[in-house]
Order: sequence, then C-alpha cells, then structure tokens
Amino acid sequence: MNELPSQGKSNGFLEGLIELFAGFEDYRSPYAPTIQPPEEILNELVQNASFKSGLISATCSLPPGPLGILSILPELLMVYRIQGHLIMDIAALYGKEVQVTKELLLYCLFKHGGAHVFRKIIEESSFKILIRPTTVRVFQTVLEKLGIMISKSIIRKQFARWVPIGGAVVTGTFAYYDTKRVGKTAMELFSKEIHSDEIREMLESQ
Repeated sequence: MNELPSQGKSNGFLEGLIELFAGFEDYRSPYAPTIQPPEEILNELVQNASFKSGLISATCSLPPGPLGILSILPELLMVYRIQGHLIMDIAALYGKEVQVTKELLLYCLFKHGGAHVFRKIIEESSFKILIRPTTVRVFQTVLEKLGIMISKSIIRKQFARWVPIGGAVVTGTFAYYDTKRVGKTAMELFSKEIHSDEIREMLESQ
C-alpha cells in the first residue's frame, strides 16, 4: 500500500525528467574544447555543481512534514538539471558536446546507482564507449527500471522530511556526493572514444 504513492510520484518525476532532457537540447555550454581539458577546470566545475546541488537539496528539505514532501519532486528535477548541465559542460571541454545523447545523459546520471540498467544499450571498456541503437520499447524498459530506483530515493527523502535540520543535512550531503559521482562518470566517459553501433546492428538484423 505504501509503495503505490511513491510509484506514482516516480512516474510523475520520469515525465518531468523527459521534459528536462528536451530542455537540454537547447543548452549550449559556455566552454570550448581544449586539446587536453585542464584538470583544475574540470574539478572546479564538479565542485561548484556539487555545492549547488547540496545547497538546493538541503534547502528544499528544511520544511518539515507534508510541506517538505511536496518539495521532493521539484528538488530532484533541480538537482538533475544542475547535473545535466555539468555533463554537457564536461562533454564540451572534451570536444564531444554534439555526441551527447539522452542515453549518455541517463548513463552519466545513474550509472553509479544502476550500471546494469544500461547493459543493453551502452558498453564501456577501458578506451571506448559503444552506444547501441535503442528502440522505443528498449528505452521505455530503461525508464521503468530507473523508476524503481527513483521510488526508493523518494521514499528515503520522505523519511528525511520528518527530521528537522538533520534530514536537511543528510539530503544535502547525499546530493553533494551524488553530483561528485556524476561528474566523475562524465569525465571518465568523455575522455574515451565514443562509437555508435547502429550500422552493425542493422546488418545483423537483415
């Protein structure tokens, strides 16, 4: 019984996340590619984004009880917006902004919590990233699996909303380190060669 509301909220969040990705298509990073992205610039980007995420999450968690619960979805979307822009900025520094797809964005956002979800569409090795073509059904399956992960996150945040101050510290700290992990994933990913497997998949299907 308790999981049904959270599942509904996660579905609503996924709809908001899809709209958020549509907005990313219009985002243009202010950073230009360099031969070798300076580590200090990348680290500064990740640090600033992590601080913003933590501050937003902690602030949204301050109102206790029902009022705080209403802020969960807006908080998540704001944090993912910051993380999405971070991914785009890192890709731009590596000269790969045009190669960023919705699959790669999702991969960077959620790999550290569910790499297995992307097994059918993204293959990562030490030197390259292979992106397989996705059908609507495959992508929907990925979103459904992410929905389960998001439901668990929403449930944790619901409990935190009932703990004044302490809950805000916990959620802020989690958002901070979560953004750190997203930045690390993006740096590791865009430092590699990115290949598409569309041609091979088309030949195999004939």
